[in-house]
Amino acid sequence: MRIFLSTLLLLITLATSAQQKWSIRQCIEYASNNNITVKQALAQAKLSQVSYQQARMSRLPTLNGNISANYQHGLNENPTTGTLESSDFIAGNIGLQTQYNIFNWGARKHNIAANELFAKADAVGVGRAKNDISLLVANAFLQVMLRREQIRVNEVQLEQTRAQLSNTRKLVNAGSQPELNAIQIEAQLVRDSALLLQTRALEKQALITLQSYLNIDLATPFDIEAPPVETIPVESLAALQPEDVYAVAVTTQPVQLMTGMRIQASEMQAKSARASMYPTITAFGSLNTRFVDAGVPTLIGIQPNQPTGAVVVDGSGNTYNVLAPKAVFETRPIALHRQLNTNFGQAIGLSLNFPIFNQWSTRSQWERAKVNVQQAQLQDEQEKLTLKSNIYSAYQDAFASLQIYNASLRNVEASERAFNISQKRLDVGLLGTLDYLITQGNLNRARIEAVSNRYDYIFKLKVLEFYKGMGVQL
Repeated sequence: MRIFLSTLLLLITLATSAQQKWSIRQCIEYASNNNITVKQALAQAKLSQVSYQQARMSRLPTLNGNISANYQHGLNENPTTGTLESSDFIAGNIGLQTQYNIFNWGARKHNIAANELFAKADAVGVGRAKNDISLLVANAFLQVMLRREQIRVNEVQLEQTRAQLSNTRKLVNAGSQPELNAIQIEAQLVRDSALLLQTRALEKQALITLQSYLNIDLATPFDIEAPPVETIPVESLAALQPEDVYAVAVTTQPVQLMTGMRIQASEMQAKSARASMYPTITAFGSLNTRFVDAGVPTLIGIQPNQPTGAVVVDGSGNTYNVLAPKAVFETRPIALHRQLNTNFGQAIGLSLNFPIFNQWSTRSQWERAKVNVQQAQLQDEQEKLTLKSNIYSAYQDAFASLQIYNASLRNVEASERAFNISQKRLDVGLLGTLDYLITQGNLNRARIEAVSNRYDYIFKLKVLEFYKGMGVQL
């Protein structure tokens, strides 16, 4: 029973997923969180944030500990007594060291500020990646809508050709038209069917492109909820003058904010590099102790009147041994806690460090930092020029697209009139089938071109709206 319920739940989930249709807002939001380029920008922002946190921690003192032990054999110096001993023993050290940079001419402060600005710039870079993918998703979404509109036009064309073939076949059977007319229309029907299949394949390809931007498995059922093209809100071209759009974009586009922050960060790095050329004052301190497991001689008693090995001789020639008290020692280990306490030492001090000659490394670092500032400034200028060029190009493209779209509408009107006249002449036998099919094909191409030009115009307006800070609205 449990297996049956689990299987049923899985089927319901798959059916729901298959029936779900994605709106443009859902596509953009999903791509903003799941696209690989956006994830890479997020990873870079996290790395920059880690570097900033590390720079902030440089304001705290360092603290390091060490524990070491070693085995010594033969004649070695006893680290506790300082005497040479021929024995086997284990010795060790325990210590703590701390260090704090008291004054370094602002090098640390400027480095922290530089890392903070780089972290903020990379965080803005995430917004740039999301903006870029939003435009790509919007374009891919419109491409799917375009292909479906082209499918609709081709389906209408196909139905018209079928109807014409049916009518012509009746006339041929009645003997009022030659068989050639029906054969020509049948050939046109094959071409229309092939064109419809091709357009449907292009629709599938557009869906695949959109799925790839969303980073969705291509095997997953996917479809969009396309709004009617008439309901897509668009600004008038007159309201999107390039100079006005640029004035807004240069203060709101993420790439402009990024380059500005990178200039400031590079300036902070240059100040930090210059400060590293001057003396620094550092405070330091340490705690340490040591131990050894070897025993030390310990007095346990005195033996009186012990021969020393020396003798004296009196005047009569008698020999007498020289006696003296003898100290008795025993090797005994010292308790570990006593050794650690006895050998415990402390140190504290200040150090003044100043570079005298280090193969030009600090000055070269400063020179490179100044060049980095210039490069950041040039990059900012280049981005502004690119932005202005893109906006003016987008405006000119939109203007040209509007003209082309209007011309295509006039072409559709003319083609419809020509087709209607051809239909009437064909019905009364005053026009050949081949000429009629040519007129019909011209009308179909005019309609498809008008649809394509309409979507092209809409997307170019959306690009201008995007630069104006209006986002992507469909």
